[in-house]
Amino acid sequence: MSQPDDELSRVLHDAVADVRPRGSYDDIRSRTDKVVPMKSRWILPTLAVAAVMAVVVAGAFWLTSDDTTPSPSGTPTQGTSSPQPTDGATGGATSRRAVPVYFVGDSSHGPKLYREFQAKDTCDTDACLLKAATVTALSGTPQDADYTAPWPDGTGLRNVAYDGDALTIDLVGDLHDRPAGMSQADAELAVQQLIYSAQAGLGKGRVPVQLLLDGKHSDTVLGVPASEPLAAGNPDDVEALVQVDAPAEGSTVSSPFTVTGRAATFEANVVWELKQGDTVAKKGFTTAQECCTLSPYSFQVTAPPGTYTLVVHDTDESGQNLPVDQDTKQITVQ
Repeated sequence: MSQPDDELSRVLHDAVADVRPRGSYDDIRSRTDKVVPMKSRWILPTLAVAAVMAVVVAGAFWLTSDDTTPSPSGTPTQGTSSPQPTDGATGGATSRRAVPVYFVGDSSHGPKLYREFQAKDTCDTDACLLKAATVTALSGTPQDADYTAPWPDGTGLRNVAYDGDALTIDLVGDLHDRPAGMSQADAELAVQQLIYSAQAGLGKGRVPVQLLLDGKHSDTVLGVPASEPLAAGNPDDVEALVQVDAPAEGSTVSSPFTVTGRAATFEANVVWELKQGDTVAKKGFTTAQECCTLSPYSFQVTAPPGTYTLVVHDTDESGQNLPVDQDTKQITVQ
């Protein structure tokens, strides 16, 4: 394994602990049959209520890994980038950091959010990590070809800031109305993708997010109501129910290697295969920490050198041969 992959693997290993409300398997299936449209309950009526909800919700339901996003180990390097680097660095001393960002991918229940950790050179402050995550969510490229970035071309970031109560994201672009070809559900999920990414970069829990356009308040962003601060949607509504955090897409790993991620599955069952084309080279199963709510899983794989597709999925307990939720990663074992 190369040194950058070693570093990123180490920092991602523990970045999988989440806290979620409990629910039955049937509850999760019924809640995730479609992307739940953004409803008025996501819009906090006043800034005062927003500040209170930020404290309460953050304490109870926030992703642990998004609260304490790790930085890659290693010696920081001196930054020599241009004045406006796309990874959010502001000049001066930089280090390689794992930047959390969400993208959109297909699932058995329609488009959902999948989390990636992208290694970027950025400065060591919380503000730099927040900016790096936000910029990457708006205009970055997913490492995994199965994921897409939902924001229209030309979208930019004017500023992002946290005042202790709420996040303010000031956007640049023709974003007031929903563009042609984008459905209402896709627009709502794009807004959630930005909210989730910025909150993950900040690491302060589920704080309210106020969206601005060119420095001004706007009644809508992508046609989604945005005059008041917005809250993150329920993870069971917007996140994929099976996700792989590590190894990352395109990684080179040494055998044995550890796979980590999150899953919300029946009886916490998680199944995996290591495939070469249609041939299954290795397979096995593990269990997530909890049943029926997004929670961490981890397992170790021993395999000979080669290029593989790692497939992690849940099981169809209905007996009706229904599609399963899964995430895949292309990896090379050296």
